[in-house]
Amino acid sequence: MLDKQQLHHLVDQLPDAELTAAARYLEFLLSHEAPVDPEMLARIDKARAHPSAGISHDDVLREFGL
Repeated sequence: MLDKQQLHHLVDQLPDAELTAAARYLEFLLSHEAPVDPEMLARIDKARAHPSAGISHDDVLREFGL
């Protein structure tokens, strides 16, 4: 298992051209671990309680003229 010191060592070895991509990926990982706020949970519960009928495949094709 990788620890933070080993991860820092890997980051130190990255070429400068890869730093932006590495930072974006780490930010992505952090953003998906953030807790969901109560307002969002309430909206999710409301949507689950009243599911939409959705759109049929035929309707989508027709909308795009296919």
